[in-house]
Amino acid sequence: MHAMSVAHAVSLPPTVGHRTAPSDLPTRIPVNPRRSQPVHRSVRTLLFPFQLFLAAGWARAAVEKLIDPTWWNGDQLQRFVDDQRPLMLPWFRVFADDVVSPLAPAVAWLVLVTQVAIAGCLIVNRNVKQALWAGIVLNVVFTMAGRVNPSAFYLVMQLALLFALSRPVSTQIALRRAALWSIPALAVLPFARTVHPAHVIDDPALMLSFIAALAAITTVVLADDVDHLVEVTRSSWRRTRSRFSATRFGDGDGA
Repeated sequence: MHAMSVAHAVSLPPTVGHRTAPSDLPTRIPVNPRRSQPVHRSVRTLLFPFQLFLAAGWARAAVEKLIDPTWWNGDQLQRFVDDQRPLMLPWFRVFADDVVSPLAPAVAWLVLVTQVAIAGCLIVNRNVKQALWAGIVLNVVFTMAGRVNPSAFYLVMQLALLFALSRPVSTQIALRRAALWSIPALAVLPFARTVHPAHVIDDPALMLSFIAALAAITTVVLADDVDHLVEVTRSSWRRTRSRFSATRFGDGDGA
């Protein structure tokens, strides 16, 4: 009898006419679905071939160095520095002469180990973000050394994967990150050597500037409340245009 009364007290809903106290109602906290949900599975599936391609590319580069005896003692790296010196960006030429060349064997080992680690992480799908950032650092270094192809294309794919793996952020944070991306985009632009369509793809400064600008734009486009930012921008543009028109016509009437 006692058990039945306890079950009755626990399971029965409130009777008709009973008013539930405000404190009894569950509090619903508005949650932005874009921020709370992980990356959509279809997006990861679509970009997974990029990850496999990058893994194969880094693995190939590592094996190439692994079977080359001249890479272990730094001779091959030194030949690379000598061959690329005319194409290097000015500040990287100083870095190559003062740091890379004196420490060629150690730098060669570091590059090899990093490439093996990147390929391994991408293959087993572990620590993917860290592997992508390591790949971006290496590709930026290769590009500053004048080896734009295929580093520029690797940079685009690695950035695309990073953006796909990241959760949306607020527009304020996105604008700050875009400003940070804009710094290298503008800093390397004065070092561009050509604007000829046939040669811009081989210009280290132009490619780095272009890719950094793409990252800045993508950061803002993928912001959590980018729609609100677009609407605010449109409203500001309409108000500015209206004021300009009113001022212009007002000056015309006064004349």
